[in-house]
Amino acid sequence: MTQVRTYLDDAASTPLCPEAREAMFRVSAMTGNPTSMHAQGRALRAEIDTARAAVAALLGVQEEEVVFTSGASEADGLAVRGVLRAVRAAHLGVLPRVAVSGIEHAAVLATVHAAEADGQCVADVVDAGKDGVVSVDAVRAAITPETVLVAVMWVNNVIGTVQPVRDIGAAVKAERVRRVASVENGKKPLPIVFLCDAVQALRTEDAFPHEAGIDLMAISSHKIYGPRGMGALIIAPGTPYASPLGGGGHEGGRRHGTENVEAIAGFGAAARVLRERHAADRAHAVALRDALIAGLAARIPEATLVCADSPRVPGTVFLRFPRMNGDEVALRLDAAGIAVSAGSACDAGTRK
Repeated sequence: MTQVRTYLDDAASTPLCPEAREAMFRVSAMTGNPTSMHAQGRALRAEIDTARAAVAALLGVQEEEVVFTSGASEADGLAVRGVLRAVRAAHLGVLPRVAVSGIEHAAVLATVHAAEADGQCVADVVDAGKDGVVSVDAVRAAITPETVLVAVMWVNNVIGTVQPVRDIGAAVKAERVRRVASVENGKKPLPIVFLCDAVQALRTEDAFPHEAGIDLMAISSHKIYGPRGMGALIIAPGTPYASPLGGGGHEGGRRHGTENVEAIAGFGAAARVLRERHAADRAHAVALRDALIAGLAARIPEATLVCADSPRVPGTVFLRFPRMNGDEVALRLDAAGIAVSAGSACDAGTRK
């Protein structure tokens, strides 16, 4: 008898929506290269343009700000390396600093540390409090005259706590204004920009980068009912960025390599669907979360909800169980037909 399974792991990857599947199937039948000038190439380029417009509309940005990538991890890496490369080229002799939260996804945190090991920057790690939130005051304290990049995610990918990104964006903007006002002798002020990984925020939060003062934002398709292996980096106008990769100048010279048009079309379709049902999707997630927490409290009262009093997204419930580790709980639930994660899916293969 086939086991009926329950999937409770949308934070790792959401199901593919029918609209995205249909768009991908349709585009997969199209022949050509989107950079070619002939009719087939132009048709594929039109698919990319349509998807870019859909993603831009979801985020409230201009189409030219959307750079398609293979996922949010690549987008994060491009952002960190791209800013450092641009700054070091424009400000010779300056060793830039990066203020990065200690709860970032490895795509950000590991990239910053790797850049530090390469002598490209100095990393200043800002720890979160016991509430799972990085305070604005801690971020301000970490900003030095050489800080060029502040990196704080919108929503933590494990415990689901929402970070004060709007206040952090305002703090970065205030520092930028201060630098411009204090520059002397016509020198170019050292830039400072805000990078935000918004992967876990996009489905249920109002994640508009301009409104939050975000200069670079990484997002992922497969967290909003789109295909895996597709994401985007949003680059606000005027943001210092130089592609750290060589290649053929795709995506406006900001990310190189022939575009995955099928996945891009699926991403665009998913973005349109999410924009239409965003409020309903959030309300549904809230109802499911409340029912889950209430049921667990009644049946397993000794279970602890981590950061229960902190601002959290409705789609993530992080629990501790007495005398059992997370992997054991996840494996037992999997055997019972219930899919959950014991931490970040990206880190699952590296845990000992």
